[in-house]
Amino acid sequence: MSAVRLAQFDHEPEPPAGRVELSIVMPCLNEAETLGGCIKKARAFLDLHGIAGEVIVADNGSTDGSQQIANALGARIVAIPVRGYGAALAGGIEAARGEYVAMGDADDSYDFGSLLPFVERLRGGADLVMGNRFRGGIAPGAMPLLHRVLGNPVLSLLGRAFFGTPVGDFHCGLRAFRRDRALALGLTSPGMEFASEMVVKASIAGLIIAEVPTTLVPDGRSRPPHLRTWRDGWRHLRFLLLYAPRFLFFYPGLALLLTGVVATAVLATGDVTAGGVAFGVHTMIFATMSALIGAQMVGLAVLARLFGIRTGMWPESAGMRRVRGWFTVERGCIGGALSLFAGLAGGVAATMLWAQAGFGPLAPGELMRLTIPSMLLGCLGVQIAATSFFAGLLDQPQGIRPAG
Repeated sequence: MSAVRLAQFDHEPEPPAGRVELSIVMPCLNEAETLGGCIKKARAFLDLHGIAGEVIVADNGSTDGSQQIANALGARIVAIPVRGYGAALAGGIEAARGEYVAMGDADDSYDFGSLLPFVERLRGGADLVMGNRFRGGIAPGAMPLLHRVLGNPVLSLLGRAFFGTPVGDFHCGLRAFRRDRALALGLTSPGMEFASEMVVKASIAGLIIAEVPTTLVPDGRSRPPHLRTWRDGWRHLRFLLLYAPRFLFFYPGLALLLTGVVATAVLATGDVTAGGVAFGVHTMIFATMSALIGAQMVGLAVLARLFGIRTGMWPESAGMRRVRGWFTVERGCIGGALSLFAGLAGGVAATMLWAQAGFGPLAPGELMRLTIPSMLLGCLGVQIAATSFFAGLLDQPQGIRPAG
């Protein structure tokens, strides 16, 4: 069950008359120390700029009086039983009445009075507007050094490389977006990786993404933050990799495959000496291992892309459409069979050489130059055929379900 479906509306102030332009959503789990200040700043921003809006507190099970504070200050309270930053935000976004939604942490580290540039970019046609703390300014003590010099910059760099996203701060907690666009993305991550999921899926969907500078100051809490550096950092990285099979599987796999095949072919003709180091049949074994691992990774990349298309994780690209048109089950089986038979032929040739020697001792090095490439060809043949059948399975049209 999704966090959104489990949302419960504990406190429902009268809805604003007419159109609601902006909903300001704050995820909350025991934020009594800072929640009141955040709500006051958000409401003051709406009043100052004459924006028809509302403040929503997506409460994740607070036990410190946060709900009472929100109630007293006129905020809408949405109870989210499923724990997690992403679950709370998903419920708050679903409950929002505004055309636009701005989200920000309730720990007083972001300035809710500085949302006007976000709203202006949305009014100008942007679908998602990200804050950038590195451009706007990070106050001393506001962000741990590890996050500032390694975590955020590296993960943001990977996000830009993987998805071509013009975002310099993937994990800024202050952002705004069109509510209908966000709901259409089908965001499901319950934890901190929700921040990455929104940007990644928006990029894949081709939404218009803008960025504005924003500031970050030390939060006002006396307790440690909910964020856990290594656990949540890994969850962000894992999400980025899952949605980038080219970088996770294809590019590394292709490099291993080509290196292994070329090295195996060269060493099959004899030892190679480079820099005073001799490379022979033992090196060929590892070259073959490289080629096999690479072939498996390339196959996984194709299957992952097909699975993603099948499940709606991303649209079909023109390149993938050409691959699907060319890499049929029949062609895969033909190519795999040719490779397998070539490998078997090499095995037969090696057996004949052994028979000529009366099945007695042979020079292992010379025999391995034939048997190792033969083994590689045989394994690649089976791998190609199996991958083509699996790809064909993923490409099968979905059956028509009976009515009723």
